[in-house]
Amino acid sequence: MSEQKEVFIEKRKGPDAIVKAVWWVVGISWALIIAAITFTDQAKPRSESFFDRLFHVKVRYYWDEYLLRYAFYLFVLNLAVCIIGFVLNMLRHKRKTDRISKSITVLGVINLAGSLWYLFR
Repeated sequence: MSEQKEVFIEKRKGPDAIVKAVWWVVGISWALIIAAITFTDQAKPRSESFFDRLFHVKVRYYWDEYLLRYAFYLFVLNLAVCIIGFVLNMLRHKRKTDRISKSITVLGVINLAGSLWYLFR
């Protein structure tokens, strides 16, 4: 007697709403981290160059607290977005082929580090 194997038919037509939401969360999170890093870069003290000395341009030697506060808010908002994305990713983690998004994990750690840096500097 020969054994008959059941033929597996894939009924899914592509990524479902949760997978698409995780992709959107990753995209939004990358945009927020770029904005936060830009604010942090603009807030740091400037280094004096040759042309600054030549033309007697005054250079700011202190951190701009106003821009740093915006960067902190973006870090906290992005951390919340990453946590939501991680929870959505865990809800969808039922099959063998489902994977945890590395971007959400890495961005969450970067945002946590940025928030802690702002609080403890």
